[in-house]
Amino acid sequence: MPKKQEDDKFYLGNKNLPRPDQEFEWTPKMVRDLKKCRQNILYFAENYFYIVNLDRGKEKIKLHACQKRTLRDLRDNRFVTLLASRQVGKTTMMTIYCLWIAIFQEDQRILIVANKEQTAINIFKRVRLAYESLPNFLKAGVVEYGKTAMTLANGSSVGISTTSSDAGRGDSCNVLILDELAFIDNHLVQDFWKSVFPIISSSKKSKIFIASTPNGTDNLFYELYSNAEKGVNNWKATRIDWHEIPGRDEKWKDDTIKALGSVEAFNQEFGNQFLQTGESAIDDELFDKLKANAREPEFIFDDGKYKLWEEPNPENLYVVGVDIAEGVGENASVVQVLDVTDLKNIKQVASYWDNHISPYKFTTKVHEILTHWGMPLAAIERNNCGAQVVDNLAHNYNFNNFICFSPKKSNSNTYDRLGVIAHTNTKYKGVMNMRYWINELRCVELRDINTINELKDFIRYPNGTWAAKKEQGALDDRVMSLIWSLIALENSVTERYFEIVEFDDNERPAKIQPLDYGVRQFVNPTSIYSNEKFGEGGTGSPVYFPGDNTGQGAGDDIAELNSMGWHTLGSPESYNDGWQHLENDFDIYKQ
Repeated sequence: MPKKQEDDKFYLGNKNLPRPDQEFEWTPKMVRDLKKCRQNILYFAENYFYIVNLDRGKEKIKLHACQKRTLRDLRDNRFVTLLASRQVGKTTMMTIYCLWIAIFQEDQRILIVANKEQTAINIFKRVRLAYESLPNFLKAGVVEYGKTAMTLANGSSVGISTTSSDAGRGDSCNVLILDELAFIDNHLVQDFWKSVFPIISSSKKSKIFIASTPNGTDNLFYELYSNAEKGVNNWKATRIDWHEIPGRDEKWKDDTIKALGSVEAFNQEFGNQFLQTGESAIDDELFDKLKANAREPEFIFDDGKYKLWEEPNPENLYVVGVDIAEGVGENASVVQVLDVTDLKNIKQVASYWDNHISPYKFTTKVHEILTHWGMPLAAIERNNCGAQVVDNLAHNYNFNNFICFSPKKSNSNTYDRLGVIAHTNTKYKGVMNMRYWINELRCVELRDINTINELKDFIRYPNGTWAAKKEQGALDDRVMSLIWSLIALENSVTERYFEIVEFDDNERPAKIQPLDYGVRQFVNPTSIYSNEKFGEGGTGSPVYFPGDNTGQGAGDDIAELNSMGWHTLGSPESYNDGWQHLENDFDIYKQ
């Protein structure tokens, strides 16, 4: 094909783009529809806006009543702030609004702003896709067409930006579309708003559309929306609640609460509730109760760093959470051990804290603690220097009872790395899961006053994250290790590592039992350390038990240990009597 013909067919490399000077024959229907689309955003959307349905492919959009209401508000008002539940078509309405203005109004510069560039790019991609799906008679010709901006022959353009003081500066921005304003850091928003809003609002034709799900009360979105509701500013407040979407009824709500793990998570994601910024992970009443029930440990080891409130019991089920620091004195490396035998009465049984231990030495310490508690499942954060600890435990100590919890690959249901990846998603799930067990069910007995105090100072910030109060000395290392220990009871985790015997009313585990983890190894901590509380010491003799409670196979296990240079104390004929008997009679030690 001659180059000119090829260029004619694929203008700017895209067959769906019309040239600025493209000519075609108009029919009476085209003229009528062009006028209707220009005058009525709903007519434009319902007749010419296409979406891609995962099941049915490309199809015309069918607007819900709440979406029509929002588009009318956008058509009739200059400044609109939308409070939207998750999954109500917020991005779709942004796309329709953006495209309608760009095509049917001249000389408009439309700016799409998000807190992350990729988010803004994704919205712009939808604008491009919708534009390319239009019939040519509606399209304004294209002058420029890129991945982050497009310019039309009518003088209008669409571009993207992230929130900064430079975004939208000058007279060039006529229409501003802000996505998820409540989740943009306040210091960025304030600088951006101070530079942009006076310029935009000075024009009588400028427009601003802000859409967001709620995220606390200490942010610009909450201020704009709440004042609009009160009628004290010139903004139009509109909202779309979860129940306005067809098919979402009380059963859908109940199912969603079960999937999310808590009512609080539902209220945050779908309930359009402005949960108070700065709220603590636990309320005052619970804090007072936990504080009153805190008590001194029964055993204190390792210069006060390792505390036990109970001795290990081979009949019980334990989980361990580990948070790792660099060991330079700022943050601390922490281990939390929980007894989850009875999920109606979860108990903190041990805690380790050290802010000067190196990751290398901490590996040995974690292994010692795991050994004390029968090599239970452990959720160990592998971010940064945590990877060193996780990998050393796996390769040098042959520990394999890791809880693996990380963002899933987009194309896989598997978790690809050992340990816990502290990511926005995993941390959010972890916090919501912790609050379910501690706040909602109130079934976690915390004994350590330091953990309780950290939990009280663990608060929600304006950007939706949870962290320690930004005050001198405020830390969250004990809380994070507590979160990771309880992650074992998060729905998607529990079903992978335990047999769920019984569910509660919220489809969460009510009774669990371990899968077969093989030989369980318990070492009495007093055999290694001196109990600093009572001055007691031990023999230095680790004790091994089989993985089940029958003692079957113990003789083979001991025989294998003997072949490796280990020696036993006691009579070999008693090997199969059961592991409790083994605990009393057969200390296994290495010469």
